[in-house]
Amino acid sequence: MLNQSHLDHQLTEEELYDFNQLGYLIVKDALPRKLVNQLENRIDEIYQQHLDSGYDPYSKNAMTAEKNFFYPDFLGQDQIFVNLLDWHKTFPKVWGILGWNIYSYHSHFIITPPCEATDRNQTKPLGWHQDSGRVNQEIESSPRPRLSLKIAYMISDCSKPNLGNFCVIPRSHLQDTLNQPTDGLMPKQAIPVCCNSGDAVFFDRRLWHARSENDSEITRKILFYGYGYRWLRPKDDMTIPEKIFHNNDPIRQQLLGGGTNANGHFSPKNTDVPLKVWLEEHGIIIN
Repeated sequence: MLNQSHLDHQLTEEELYDFNQLGYLIVKDALPRKLVNQLENRIDEIYQQHLDSGYDPYSKNAMTAEKNFFYPDFLGQDQIFVNLLDWHKTFPKVWGILGWNIYSYHSHFIITPPCEATDRNQTKPLGWHQDSGRVNQEIESSPRPRLSLKIAYMISDCSKPNLGNFCVIPRSHLQDTLNQPTDGLMPKQAIPVCCNSGDAVFFDRRLWHARSENDSEITRKILFYGYGYRWLRPKDDMTIPEKIFHNNDPIRQQLLGGGTNANGHFSPKNTDVPLKVWLEEHGIIIN
């Protein structure tokens, strides 16, 4: 539930400038240690269940501890994940960037085990990309519109390079194409984002980004929360159990995809967007 803490952590003009200029923003110490531990325990439980089954439901391939694990649509797995949707240190910055007609259209976590010893410290091509798939081929504008952003919550330590870091090319969110090196070298101006466990990284979906190799002994774990406009189709199945949906307040229900009817996503009334009502009640005007 939103409260004074959310008002105390609104997006500053400096943060908005940095996000618009660079395409990303780091919020230090976004999550307390106790919560990070709780989230990691729940992630580990889900991961272990799939390891025990030997099957990766996303790739539909055999699963082993040596492979990366991409797990989408995790919000409905536990209330602790839903609680982060409107986290007081981060969510105000989401509405500060995107406005109030928003919801969570996408969530996933990624577990990146350490590389095999024989594969470490080798130069390999990274998977540089912008998010949103066909959006980047079918929208007729340049630069393409923002449409959405993600928050990456660092569950494991990524404070040094080569820990499976989230890598970015600052300012690349305004360029539609990227000349990617084929020799595995980092593109010009690309950097690893070095963050501590508990930090959060906001990034524009258009920002060219990738994951570095994990040459450490640490298993890299990151939670990704995607926010977009309510008229944007979900990228996940958004499998939210009815009990979890109804046990949350109206603003969280909005973020979980709630609404009165289909047209309310495009021309919302106040009943569709309780976030707007709350912001207006607290003197925050967002068009």
